[in-house]
Amino acid sequence: MTDAQLTPVPPPEPTKKELKEVDQHPWQGVWRDILGGNLLRSLLAVLAAILIGSLIVVFTEERVINAMGYFFAAPGDTFSAIGQVIGSAYQSIFQGAIYHPRTGFTPLLSTLAFATPLIAAGLGLAVSFRAGLFNIGGQGQLLAGAMMAGWVGAMWQLPLGLHLVVAILAGIAGAAIWASIVGWLKAQTGAHEVILTIMFNWIALWSVTYLLKQPLFNGPNAAGNPKSKPMLETAVMPSIGGVSIGILLVIAAAVVFWWIFERSTIGFRIRAVGINPHAARTAGINVKTVTVVTMALSGAFIGLAAATQVLGVYPRGFTDKVDEGIGFSAITVALLGGNHPVGVVLAGLLFGALRAGAAAMEVNAGISRDIIPVIQGIIVLFVAAPPLIRSIFRLPKPTGIRLADRLVGARKDDSKNENEKVNAS
Repeated sequence: MTDAQLTPVPPPEPTKKELKEVDQHPWQGVWRDILGGNLLRSLLAVLAAILIGSLIVVFTEERVINAMGYFFAAPGDTFSAIGQVIGSAYQSIFQGAIYHPRTGFTPLLSTLAFATPLIAAGLGLAVSFRAGLFNIGGQGQLLAGAMMAGWVGAMWQLPLGLHLVVAILAGIAGAAIWASIVGWLKAQTGAHEVILTIMFNWIALWSVTYLLKQPLFNGPNAAGNPKSKPMLETAVMPSIGGVSIGILLVIAAAVVFWWIFERSTIGFRIRAVGINPHAARTAGINVKTVTVVTMALSGAFIGLAAATQVLGVYPRGFTDKVDEGIGFSAITVALLGGNHPVGVVLAGLLFGALRAGAAAMEVNAGISRDIIPVIQGIIVLFVAAPPLIRSIFRLPKPTGIRLADRLVGARKDDSKNENEKVNAS
């Protein structure tokens, strides 16, 4: 597989001719952009994945198979069984993730808890994707951040408030340093980041497994198993109204992400390198430095996910399974969210709801929760291959012209019309 196949392809920049057309006709092609844009394409990808997942469930369910055995004698029984299976599945997911008649919106807390690390890690991977770097080392970076946050949270004696802040920063720093090593190796040697991050995932996993068995880190009741010491009370992440402050931190991180890419110089350089590294180098941008900084920023957001896991979800001690597949699920979150902070937050909430409702679906509807990762994988397939989803739903190819450019063109058009009116009068 070549580098071009592995590296995410950014959307094409509008040509000078297209921008000139925007100046002349600012809203020309807007429906084409809406119908072929990321938002509608992502929604259709989710719906298509849910449909395929539903078909898998239906045609492996015993009730449906039995009813299909005498389909031509009583076809209504088959359709009734299909409706019962699908209805009970999604009703269980809804009641386990959002609202239950007996407990109200309490299940929503579980959704937010599952979504918190997914959003943070999704933001981290979106940073690297913006630069054209395919960072699949979320697992290793999360483990490195968890180790640092756990070490500070369990072994440092600091005042209340300060201790939590320092532990969170330690988690961010640990993951950022681990990811920046990958960036440095790629910048200096040209090694592909996919190979590097895969290897670093394994190094981090077995390093954390080894360290958690050592007396310095091993918990008092771990009996030699890879489990950390419990966090001190001053380092435990508090909750407000039943909601961990972790969700507030990741929302703030989404705002920081937006500022970096829309208002800062480094964000501009990252986007420039992602669009065309050769042109960026010609323009005077140090591509090697940007590569290292990009990976460090990517790891920093993933480190926040690690901190929320260690200090919020597992304050009594974490194991080498603390990543819970978040590093890989975050790839889906970032791709589905279009590498945009709002999209990543919404995608994280969606997958958080699916995770929260999976247990209820298994208990109440008798459908294995393993179907959820299948749906996630199908979503990645559709989102990562835009031509596929366009061909299925007959969507047009977008122009690639940003809404901001259209608004600028509209203002120019209004100003031109006003001047013409003044001259005519």
